[in-house]
Amino acid sequence: MKKRALIVFILVSVLIGAAIFFIYAKWNKAPKNIENAESVKINAADLFREFSENEQQATETYNGKVLEITGIVSSTETNQEGKTIVQLQTNDPLFGINCTMEKETGIKEGETVTIKGVCSGFTTDVILIRCYLINKTR
Repeated sequence: MKKRALIVFILVSVLIGAAIFFIYAKWNKAPKNIENAESVKINAADLFREFSENEQQATETYNGKVLEITGIVSSTETNQEGKTIVQLQTNDPLFGINCTMEKETGIKEGETVTIKGVCSGFTTDVILIRCYLINKTR
């Protein structure tokens, strides 16, 4: 009986150890290299339209994915963390695509840009985080 209890104890300990290791490895996984990651390419107006027309479907399709967005810059500002926020125009005069940039880019209002970042949801704007400038034209 003692031998059986010892075997059960060892098996349970190994399973718990494996579970802890798996959770630790997942939790401490290095962030994805956004600049080199595969991405879904879409223009700003189309992305905003998809979220406006069917937020649930668009969230399932895009949330957590790396997107490559092309659009015209409507404004730039700096947030409380000192990061540049780039707002891309859509067909809605009040709302757009809100991109939090990881690096200073020198982006100016009116430029056409392509930005790559992770979609993190929709409030009144579509929100992209961890963004990088891929291309810009005047």
